[in-house]
Amino acid sequence: PVQTGDTVFLGDSLSEFGTWHALFPDTPVRNRGISGDDTAGVLARLDEVTEGEPAQVFLMIGTNDLTHGIAEDEIVANVERIVSTIKAESPATEVFVQSLLPRAEGFGERVESLNRALRSAVADDATWIELYPLFLDDDGSIADRFSNDELHLFGNGYLLWRDAIQPHVNQRA
Repeated sequence: PVQTGDTVFLGDSLSEFGTWHALFPDTPVRNRGISGDDTAGVLARLDEVTEGEPAQVFLMIGTNDLTHGIAEDEIVANVERIVSTIKAESPATEVFVQSLLPRAEGFGERVESLNRALRSAVADDATWIELYPLFLDDDGSIADRFSNDELHLFGNGYLLWRDAIQPHVNQRA
């Protein structure tokens, strides 16, 4: 279970497949990524996170919503509810909302539009972390060096992700 002081990685398979305990060995981490999850799924299980009153939550969610054809405004509203619920039920928790990563070329405009909307929606209640351009290839998809299925990451992608968020992650010395 999540405990006070933990850093939680919350989201879908991208979070789930991260070996966060190895990437942040000096940080008490909890991986709460579930393959195939979407914003509604995170909302449904959010109490499992907030009950523990973690120090931090790093949220990345929404790419599966796009796959399922969920409207952008509904995705944004769900992310706003996730953030506001965390703040209400665990007020001391720092919330970081991470941009969605690039996917296959055909997703580019939708991912970019959703990222803009999410950034604006959470600006007052969470810290936005822009990861999208770090993983972007010239053709508008996720760079082949980071993924072989145009969605999930290789180890070097997780290292890049770690490096991008490291300044925000509470580490015990």
